[in-house]
Amino acid sequence: MLLTRVTADEATATALLNCLLREISVPAGRVRAEAGRVEIALAHTVLTASGAPAGPSWRLRGPFVADGSELTWYEVAELVAAELTAVTGEENPEFLAQVVSSHEAMAAIMATREHRTSDPMLDSEQSLVVGHRFHPSPKSRQGTPETWLPYAPETGARFRLKRLAVAPGLLCGEGDFPAGLDGELLPVHPWQWRLLRDRPAMRRALGRGLLREAEDGPEVVPTSSVRTVHVPSAGMFAKFSLDVRITNCVRKNSWYELEAAPALTRMLKPLMGDSLLGEPAYRTVALADRGLYEGLGVILREGAPAEAVMAAALADPEGAFLPSPADPVEWFAAYVEKVAVPVLELFFAHGVVLEPHLQNVLVVPDPDGTPQRAIFRDLEGTKLLPGRDLPGLPRRVRDAMTYDEDRGWHRVAYCLFVNNLAEIAAALADRDPGVADELWTAARKILAGFSGRSRMRAVLDGAPLPAKANLLARWSRSADRAATYVEVDNPLRC
Repeated sequence: MLLTRVTADEATATALLNCLLREISVPAGRVRAEAGRVEIALAHTVLTASGAPAGPSWRLRGPFVADGSELTWYEVAELVAAELTAVTGEENPEFLAQVVSSHEAMAAIMATREHRTSDPMLDSEQSLVVGHRFHPSPKSRQGTPETWLPYAPETGARFRLKRLAVAPGLLCGEGDFPAGLDGELLPVHPWQWRLLRDRPAMRRALGRGLLREAEDGPEVVPTSSVRTVHVPSAGMFAKFSLDVRITNCVRKNSWYELEAAPALTRMLKPLMGDSLLGEPAYRTVALADRGLYEGLGVILREGAPAEAVMAAALADPEGAFLPSPADPVEWFAAYVEKVAVPVLELFFAHGVVLEPHLQNVLVVPDPDGTPQRAIFRDLEGTKLLPGRDLPGLPRRVRDAMTYDEDRGWHRVAYCLFVNNLAEIAAALADRDPGVADELWTAARKILAGFSGRSRMRAVLDGAPLPAKANLLARWSRSADRAATYVEVDNPLRC
């Protein structure tokens, strides 16, 4: 067994307080940080912890204390819920249950986690035991642990795909699937199959012989997104629909995402080359039921080098994948060059909105561990600014893939600067606090190449950065796409 040093209790409490500080307490001026201690003035008490800000991030540690007593993780959750009620004037009876679900998931993962040696890429994909540090329920997933542990990447899971034989003319899609995923057999995630097989529409299709269970498919390895799997026999990834709420969203491939994936791949490949994991093909079943059309949809994604490491693993609290470079400033400069420059060039020169958050970026290192290349993936979050077209797609699909410039910039700026660069810089500074300012000075020199663009000029001049308000989105029970942004400290300012 591979035991993690971070406990479910501490990770749950820390994530809640990270969110509270970012979205509520700091904007309201109710936080005092001094000499390694943080005081948070709440509506009914004052909570104290160890830690300090790190740019737009926070590095908090327990014990968490209020009214002279050390708090349990659940007492922290209750205080956060009470604060949200006081601030918003609204209640959310689902909130604590979601936090409990996330804590339960972490504990179950830690109790069953196994070490598996495969390759750096897959090991990093399966390393995120505690998840997003700025999400109130980073490991919440619908159902009891018994229902999802067999498919959980964090446990080192492997499983075989289900396959359906589809009546002639009903299997639809675009592009070619490789051996093991081709022909008239549709691959289906076994968790999704269990969720769909008893639906009336599915029972009718099975009863009429339109669909039929076939022999199981190849063994696959679940990745950090849970529903996307690596297919070793094909050397590629497959992104399935899951009618399951994981953190914020039910994870289904929408109809327009299925159709847009190959078109976006054709558009972006000439611009990005091997820095993009393209999505050249999809399959689904053309039944007169959108739920099954989307629920059985699968998107094929190109494979990645075995030596690539997911950026989220580099920022993980355990630090198992973050190298210990002789010069962390030089290492971070290389990271910024490989990750940030392509994202900004695509936005400013081509009107392409990538979503470069930590789970969407892979880093290919040199032999000494220095970032040599960044690889971007997951076209679900990729959008286009007005005036950029995807020829051959229906207008309704193009409209779904278009962002106005303000919305597009907020998404790029949050994912790139706050979710990605700030977390990598904070992880490096955890090891060597003395380099924190130097890291951002090095980043600023590289990003100065975009100073002719007004939006980047504002960032370099110190304008606050946008951060996604995950806590407020969960409290208001908003869809993930409706999440708002809050302003956070900009470490790129002079």
